[in-house]
Amino acid sequence: MPQIRVATYNLYLGADLSPLFGAADTDGLADAVARVRAQLDATRFEERASAVARLLARERPDLVGLQEVSRWTSVPVVDGSSGPEQVTVDFLPTLLGALDDIGCPYDAHVVNENFAGALPVSDDEWVGLVGANVTLVRRDAGVEVVAEATATYATGYDVVTGIDGVTFPVARSWGRVDVRVGAVPLRFVNTHTEAYDAHTRDAQRDECLAANGDVDGAVVVVGDFNTTPDLVGVPAPWVDAWVAGEGDGFTFGQDGDLANADSGMRERIDYVWLRGADPRRTRTLGDRPADRTVPHRLWPSDHAAVVSDLHLTDYPSVGRVVRVIWQVPAAPEPAK
Repeated sequence: MPQIRVATYNLYLGADLSPLFGAADTDGLADAVARVRAQLDATRFEERASAVARLLARERPDLVGLQEVSRWTSVPVVDGSSGPEQVTVDFLPTLLGALDDIGCPYDAHVVNENFAGALPVSDDEWVGLVGANVTLVRRDAGVEVVAEATATYATGYDVVTGIDGVTFPVARSWGRVDVRVGAVPLRFVNTHTEAYDAHTRDAQRDECLAANGDVDGAVVVVGDFNTTPDLVGVPAPWVDAWVAGEGDGFTFGQDGDLANADSGMRERIDYVWLRGADPRRTRTLGDRPADRTVPHRLWPSDHAAVVSDLHLTDYPSVGRVVRVIWQVPAAPEPAK
């Protein structure tokens, strides 16, 4: 029976955005943006990426669904006009580089943006953010990607702020890869559904399953569903892989600055859902003191990863091979 190891990991934007939503006026909004940027600096993604890479290299999942894969930018404003965008931190190439450095390279597929926006931190500067879902495929896993697809959910949500007439539209999406595990096909879907509205979240869940369950055989859906098992709603015939779980399974709750000494994990909101696959062992990753970063002792994310070992039981057929979207370039040959 074919076997595969899958994972889901919300990397955390690097800052808690809720102060933006509570700002009462434009001056308060600029102050909130400044606090967000300061927290981004304090959560040190480059250091966190090394910790995440160590965890993935230890477990070596074949397929990984990532959420909140972020790119932060700074845009100078001169005489009322924006200047060239400068990248502050870009999560994807940083993590891919860390994985390559540790000797466990992955390729990135279906990089699909969830949300994007920019806000002023002063009269002279705006801060920009783009967040995405990304699926990683371990380069030596023997998993062949044969098709890819992404979509933005038809149902979205606008976060209302304390400033009259100012809202933050939040787009959400899914991405999938159809792969062959040896000769056996599998569909792997990665998503991140709405956090601030239950009706929107449930509509996105239903849309994801309907759009990606239209194949005969094994399908795995992973992601951050932003609610607990009693509310998330796993419709038949889908199965929550935590039926083979170890421990309490909590996946969310570290402080926004990631510096809390004791783990604050208190909710299970990240999932691996299955159809046509049998979970043999499922566990969390990144929620133990030994998993924290060096030297600043930060948690790798405010979420834990979920890792599940699966046996595939249904075998449909899938199509042609597609290209890798993005991978770390090979080192140049030394000069002779």
